[in-house]
Formats: sequence, structure tokens, C-alpha cells
Amino acid sequence: MMALADIWIAVLCGIAVAVAASLALAISAPVMLRPLRRIAPGLRATILTGLLGAPLLSGAVVTLLVAFSTHALPLDFVSHHCHADSAACVSHARADETLLLTTLGGGSLGIILLWFSLSVCDLVSRSNQSRRLLRLASVSQSGRAHVVQTHKPVALSVGLLRSETFVSDGLVEALNPKQLAVVMAHEEGHARRRDGLFRLTGYVLSIGHLPWTQHLLMHELELSQEQACDALAAKAHGAIRTAETLLVVERLKQEFGHTVPDACMAFGGADIELRAHALLAPRFFATKWSAAGFALTVVATALSLFVISEPIHHELESLFLSNRH
Repeated sequence: MMALADIWIAVLCGIAVAVAASLALAISAPVMLRPLRRIAPGLRATILTGLLGAPLLSGAVVTLLVAFSTHALPLDFVSHHCHADSAACVSHARADETLLLTTLGGGSLGIILLWFSLSVCDLVSRSNQSRRLLRLASVSQSGRAHVVQTHKPVALSVGLLRSETFVSDGLVEALNPKQLAVVMAHEEGHARRRDGLFRLTGYVLSIGHLPWTQHLLMHELELSQEQACDALAAKAHGAIRTAETLLVVERLKQEFGHTVPDACMAFGGADIELRAHALLAPRFFATKWSAAGFALTVVATALSLFVISEPIHHELESLFLSNRH
């Protein structure tokens, strides 16, 4: 049976890797923006969700490797060791289950689980509250969308698993039928792609990031999702009409003002200039090459974690050994 001391050491190994990954991404993320924006928005949204979760997921993988490893892995950079006599490894005693080790390991694990629980509950609660308030403000329906009574230009998708679309009567009156069809196609794209769920996942998994890195990556995720839905609208109604509708809605926002309720996705969200440029002059890499590069990066990262898990385990465990051999 696995001792608690071994579990806490595994947790600390994972945290060390998560911190290293977080610092590496804090340095590299601003440099990565330009090449990332050349990737098609649908695939980019998946990559950004992965980058948001990279520190936490890397730490979780290393924690599991250390916790369940035989500590006799190939490609180790340290001597194989174990906690019982064996001809196949260098034996040493188990680490003591001290108050310090339990506090560091158990406390860190508790904080991570508490963050998960509170973040999910908070976002789900805010999303449900926004949906309820918008439903109460709705006065009619236009196709599959609820019409909210306000002169402000509102076009929103609300919901995590099953999104609903809300538009304002002010926006319905200000747009012509073709422009309104573009807005509806865009918002329905959020529902089909389950963007609300991906945004929730990215935010919850981003616990390992520094605040400014998290903000940057969440902004880029929002931009990629909006561009992906713009592309769906452009496929049905044309790129020029979609870009024109973006600019019309943006002018209405500046004229009448616009606020986005919690946990909602707005038609006029993210960077309008970048979105219009992506529609009128797209310069994205071929999706198959971007996907291949992403897959190779994931495989290389997994192999790297496999290789470094044992040296990190060895160094951290040595700090808590009662008897050294």
C-alpha cells in the first residue's frame, strides 16, 4: 500500500513542474502570439485551452508518474532506487511522514482542489444567473433567439453545455435582415462549438499561471472563438457582409454603450480590427500542418515529463529521508 509520504512527495514533484511550466510560459507567451494567430481559429482555440491548462496538466502527469512509478524507468538521469532491498535498484528508507511534508503536500493538494471546486461553482452560478436575468428581460422571440427589451446593441450567447442566444430589440431595429442573419449565424456557432464550456475549462485549468499570463491567454482564447464563429457566419453569408456587420455593431456599441453580463459571449467581443482583417485577408497556416505541429509538441512534452519525473522525485525525496544510503 502506498504511504502518505510518497503521495505528498509526488504532489510536490508535480507542483515543482507546474511552477517551472508557468514561468516558461510567462516568458514565452508574448513571443508566441504572432505565430499562434497564424493558426486557423478553430484549432487555435484548442491549443490555447491546452496552454491555459499546461502547468496544471504537466504537474498532474508528473504527480501520477512519480506516485505509481516503479522508479526503475528507462532514460533515467539518476540511479534507479526503491524503498526495499532489490538487486535491480539502490535501496533506501522511505521518507518520513513529517508535519512539514504533510503540510506542504496535503495543503497544496487541498488548495488546488478547493480552487477547482470554487471556480467551477462560481462560473456555473454566474452563467445561470445571467441566463435567468436575460430570460426575465426577454419580451419575445426572433427565430431561435430571445429578444431583450433595451435600446443598447446586445447579441449574446449564454450557457455552458447548452447555449441560448439573446438579442436586443434595439439591435433588431438597427440592423437590416441580412445583417441580423449574420449575427444569428455567429451566435449559433458558439452554441454548436460549445465555446462556453471550453472557456470554462480553460479558466478552471489556468490555476498554475501567473495572473498576467492567464489574462493574455484567456483574451487570445476569446479572440480565437470569436474568429471561428465569424468564419462560420462568413461561410453562410459571405466574408464581406460579415465584416460589415461587425463594424456596424461596433459603431452602435460606441454610440449607445454596451456591457456584457457575466459568463456570456458577445458578438462584438474581442478585437474587432483583427476579426475583420481575418475575414477579409486571411493568412492562416494550413490546418493539417498546424495540427501535426501541435500533435508533435504534445508528444515531445509527454516524453520530456516522463524523462524528468525521476530526477525531480529523487531530489525532492532526498530532502525528507531519515536514512540516506
